[in-house]
Amino acid sequence: MTRSTAPAALLLLGPISFFILYASRTQAFAASGTTSTSFLSAGRRSSGARTTFRRLASTASSGTGESTSRSITDTATSPPSWDELSKALEHLADDVTLKPCVTLYRDTNGWCPFCERVWVALRAKGIAYQEQLISLQNKPDWYKALVPTTLVPPFCSMGMVISMNDVLWESADIMHTLDQEFPDTPQLMLKNSAEFEEALQMNEDLQTAGFAFVYGGTNDTLAEEDKLKRRNNFLAQLDRLDTALQKVQKDSGGRGGAFRLGEEFTGADAIMVPTLERWRYQLPITVDVDILEGRPGLVKWFEAMDSFAPYADRVAGDEYSWTAATSMFLRYFGDGEDKPDVSAAIQRADEAAERLAGSFVGVASADENGEYSREAATKLITNHKAVVKDCTRSDPKSQQHIERASDFDAADVMLRHVASLLLDSSCSSFVAVTCTTLANEVPMFDMTEESGKEAAAAARTVASRLCVPRDMSAPAASILRAILISVSDRLDQ
Repeated sequence: MTRSTAPAALLLLGPISFFILYASRTQAFAASGTTSTSFLSAGRRSSGARTTFRRLASTASSGTGESTSRSITDTATSPPSWDELSKALEHLADDVTLKPCVTLYRDTNGWCPFCERVWVALRAKGIAYQEQLISLQNKPDWYKALVPTTLVPPFCSMGMVISMNDVLWESADIMHTLDQEFPDTPQLMLKNSAEFEEALQMNEDLQTAGFAFVYGGTNDTLAEEDKLKRRNNFLAQLDRLDTALQKVQKDSGGRGGAFRLGEEFTGADAIMVPTLERWRYQLPITVDVDILEGRPGLVKWFEAMDSFAPYADRVAGDEYSWTAATSMFLRYFGDGEDKPDVSAAIQRADEAAERLAGSFVGVASADENGEYSREAATKLITNHKAVVKDCTRSDPKSQQHIERASDFDAADVMLRHVASLLLDSSCSSFVAVTCTTLANEVPMFDMTEESGKEAAAAARTVASRLCVPRDMSAPAASILRAILISVSDRLDQ
């Protein structure tokens, strides 16, 4: 399948790196970027493991070889140190560890649609993988050596020896290779299927029409009649997809066949979802088009995708993140904030993001196993230095309209308190239901009124800056945001 040759702006941040290598090759590049481990097939921890943290906290080393007697969240003077939190986190590590079969290299923001296709395919196939992130602003030399163009489209090497002959430049080719190399996993790129090829072509037609409409509007030389034609063509392609989806759903006879080709997730769904996900949240703001309005087939397809764990539990972005990112994209790629249309769209995006932020506490995901709370805790604890710096910096590089705090120490104390809430066993089973109640019941740390205001501001900043899927999964982010805002509200009282 041929990839679109649209300008970089229409890809949000342009083409972004993505490739897969067997795990035996990962050590050569281990120092070149951020590495983490993800195992879809590792399963969830048993509920019995969730009680470990409070018990662990009561016996944590004080640094002098003596054990402390307090629970992590039982102090009203100061939260636990980052070292204490890190040690507690180690004891809550998953009992089951699978050896990764591949390493996934992707962009740091998680915004690349081509990366997302292969990312969700890996998870749908249940292939254990490691991640290493590539900075678009500072691509490592080894990457530039492998890609002489210095561009970063998807590619894949499945062999032991890396050479230009091993490189695959298309996400669809990577997904075909995954099917070949892992034949016992669900086969996503259906061979000899006319319906599958037709679905891919329909998606290509839709994306071509969508890009022409969405970005054609920024072309000052385009006549209004031509802009209207592009809009109508895009809407017609959306209707065409909706008709096809309704037919598939009807033919399934009520058996839940809401994916693109029926009851089973396929590569067609993986290829479709990155762009449709963005359009669902961003187009109502930028071009006043709701792609779901009057399209029940597309609504049901999104319901199926939003319930599909390999996608929803890590890869999917959330409404707030895409809405908040919209104004940033417009500022970067909108051809100037001095244009009335661009300025108005930025204002709409910022206002929509602010409205969504006002409901953070009420939309926290359920977390019966404490899995998402631990995910959020892990991200916060392992990246706490960067998080504290970001929420207190006086010269923010992006989203300058979001208020920053100025007291580094107050932000640090607040975030340690939040991390302790995430790790505590009672938090893991309770936070998703009543975050505000939890925040009010847990003893708070001692802080002056002025520092408390600074800590509250820092909490709001982190909640607003948190981006899915860049930083963590949507469920984990919803829990962390809810706790941050609950703590912020209490500090403001």
